[in-house]
Amino acid sequence: MASLTTGLIENIRASGVPLCSTLSVTVENKDLITNTIRVNGYYWDRATKKEYVLDLLTLAPGEVVVHNYFAQFEALEFSFISSSDSLEITVWGKNDAGKSTMNYSVLPAQLFPIDKERITMEAQNSTLPSALNRIYLLDSRSNKISVIDGHTNTLVGNLIAGSGPFGVGVNPVTNRIYVANFASNNVSVIDGSSNEVIAHITVGSNPMGVGVNPTTNRIYVTNWASHSVSVIDGFTHIVIGTIRVSSYPEGVNVNSTTNLVYITNHASNNVSVIDGSNNTIRGTIELNENNNDERSL
Repeated sequence: MASLTTGLIENIRASGVPLCSTLSVTVENKDLITNTIRVNGYYWDRATKKEYVLDLLTLAPGEVVVHNYFAQFEALEFSFISSSDSLEITVWGKNDAGKSTMNYSVLPAQLFPIDKERITMEAQNSTLPSALNRIYLLDSRSNKISVIDGHTNTLVGNLIAGSGPFGVGVNPVTNRIYVANFASNNVSVIDGSSNEVIAHITVGSNPMGVGVNPTTNRIYVTNWASHSVSVIDGFTHIVIGTIRVSSYPEGVNVNSTTNLVYITNHASNNVSVIDGSNNTIRGTIELNENNNDERSL
């Protein structure tokens, strides 16, 4: 998987004039298969980083695309994520006349080990769902998600995310809400500040339950008909693992302190325990009459 970034781009000259007003991004798919590239653009408002670009580019083998993005900010950053390493990405800054003014390096994200720490710091200045006190109600028949203000007990608004919304989970650190859509076989990602759907993530068949670990920013989704659990990276909105569990998993609960994930399996009458550090089954708890049969824990 390719995870690339420009790093922090300081876009102001000493005179206060921006170095560039537009970022021109060229992406070439050098792979032999079609690939999808996720493009995120961020700018800084004082000490807070804010996302203003979210693009999904689908490129056929050998295809080249050029996208221009608004860039009149004091500081900004662009990141690129794809399942393929066979990509060539160039980023140029352009002035108001469209003339190239600066070429920016695009390097592996691990060379800029600040994103997760920066998100944690920004969360201290963000309005979180706990502070907003909002409740999310799902109506699977109408495919509607109702958002209620917990302070006033009034309806804030309704969303349509996917088909057959069934399970919901919230990350109070990133202010993201995750909804499992049973009939769509995907998970909708909602921005809790704007109540807008910002992404759809394909998972297994008939997703039901959603559990979130706000410490690791991992999301766990039970796939009822696939007998599996999808693990989603909350930073990239990419499925990073699929774990086979027992028959017809439904409920999910996460212990963020121990980084253990508990999955209730409807037809197997047991609970699968997942180790969140390596996404493997740590053990199974059999729910027999005496409720005392534990294996491999």
